[in-house]
Amino acid sequence: MPDKKNAAILGSLVLLSVAMAGCGNAGGVGPNTTSRERFLNALVLGPSQGVDLVQRGLMVTTGGAVSFGTVAPAITGASQLSTYYTVAAGGNSLTGSGVDTDCYPYPSTSGTPVAPQQSFFLAPNTPGKTDGTYTIAVGGLVGSTTAPPTIFRFIDSAPSISQSLNVTYLRVINLAPDTVSTTGLTLDSNGQAVAGLTNIAYGAASTSSNYVAIPLTNSAPLSFTLTFGAANQAVTTTTPLNSLNLQAGHAYTLFLTGEVNPTGGATGITPVITEDE
Repeated sequence: MPDKKNAAILGSLVLLSVAMAGCGNAGGVGPNTTSRERFLNALVLGPSQGVDLVQRGLMVTTGGAVSFGTVAPAITGASQLSTYYTVAAGGNSLTGSGVDTDCYPYPSTSGTPVAPQQSFFLAPNTPGKTDGTYTIAVGGLVGSTTAPPTIFRFIDSAPSISQSLNVTYLRVINLAPDTVSTTGLTLDSNGQAVAGLTNIAYGAASTSSNYVAIPLTNSAPLSFTLTFGAANQAVTTTTPLNSLNLQAGHAYTLFLTGEVNPTGGATGITPVITEDE
């Protein structure tokens, strides 16, 4: 039979284990074990053969090279709803630990990366919900010191959508490296700035709530354009933004890749649209 001292120690260990388990469920992996990820190549003047995403030393983008302005997994079939890779969740938001994330010229999984390694917390995904769902993007400009190649993580927490409302939801993510240290990019519709989608800084999503509700009306169809900086410079995109076909009851992300004023062989602003919900 244990003495009082040993019993006290044993009791303390049990309490510590319970406390640690509680912290794990709050900020760690929790009961579910997988996260969802997709990958965007927005690296200006990156490898011509494309890149791949590597986590924990293993290739995530198993479908082949990811070219500039492309999201993986590729969307196939009649549905335009974005698909995701299933990966092991990992890290702890309370301690700051994360999953080692690298990007290499395709088809490498080691060697010289195209951007410095990042460590990201990947929360578990609840089946049928959008928690634990992410876009990992490599962006920046090769050779730049002001907007060097960087790996970003964006949380794809699409809103709860009412199918009865004639509303679409949109967030905009600015990955144009020549907008760094400026007032950023603004999305206009029919000549008016869209509330919540203005002055989007480089490397950031449009708002803290991410997705902005935009009413759809037959009398004023959406016709998007883009402006840059305090002077509201009109921006030419490689694909006209007024061709975006946003539907009621759905949520979308508009990634803006390339450069506003491209030089040295860089690509102009290249819109990449994904349907998230």
